[in-house]
Amino acid sequence: MELAILSDEISLDLEEAFRIGADLGFRKYEIRCMDDYEHRVPNFNSGRYERILELVEAGTIEVTAVTPGTFKIDLSDTDALRREMDEVLPKACEMAREMKSPTLITFGFMRERGVTSDTIVSALKEAGHIAGEYNLKLAVENEPGSYCDTGEKTAAIVKAIGMDHVGINWDPANAVVCGEAGFPIGYEAVLPYLQNVHIKDAIPIPPDKWENRLIGDGGVNWLGQLKHLFKDRPVEHLTLETHVFPLIESTKEDLRRLKLLFEHAQKLANDSD
Repeated sequence: MELAILSDEISLDLEEAFRIGADLGFRKYEIRCMDDYEHRVPNFNSGRYERILELVEAGTIEVTAVTPGTFKIDLSDTDALRREMDEVLPKACEMAREMKSPTLITFGFMRERGVTSDTIVSALKEAGHIAGEYNLKLAVENEPGSYCDTGEKTAAIVKAIGMDHVGINWDPANAVVCGEAGFPIGYEAVLPYLQNVHIKDAIPIPPDKWENRLIGDGGVNWLGQLKHLFKDRPVEHLTLETHVFPLIESTKEDLRRLKLLFEHAQKLANDSD
């Protein structure tokens, strides 16, 4: 499987991100933020989106997914819900399609009192219909503090949605900080719905905090997880999400560690066949 990366995990500067990314061997990118963390898909500064399209059309880069950050909100905030559902999501879908991305990543609403799982499913199903109109896969990411935090809970909601193009963006580090064994427990739950995978590491800091770490310094069993990803082949690529500063140096160190992990995981996967 080829390794992709979120461009802003190299640099928020567009040209620097893709230049250094190319030097590191990347061609596949997930698109999230440009210039600063306030300018996230689809709300880029002038010229940024057009430049990405130029690079896509030239074959310099391939966009694997876009992640506008939709539904990191309370479902009871009806104004925010309608703005994201009616404006942000369709615009992000249109951009994803123009960037030739097959996937849009979303979240599953933040936990609050008085909201039923049926309500969550209904809202995400509406989002699924929108993504479907653009012939996109909608991947729900498991996120701490949301209804879709662990693999098991995310899988249950996606199963209830019951739409073939609505699946899961699996982040085992996020599952770990929510108290789940990302591998094997969470992975076994999400496997039937898996569309995209984020690679990072983290440790929980009780009662409700966490800290992102370099690969191998956190709580994810990445050797076991990678072995089964190589064996099961549910996705065509994996996406590095460094999340440790300084970004460039940390990304380079993660790549060094992943090279070793990939070699061992591939061997274990082959030996288990």
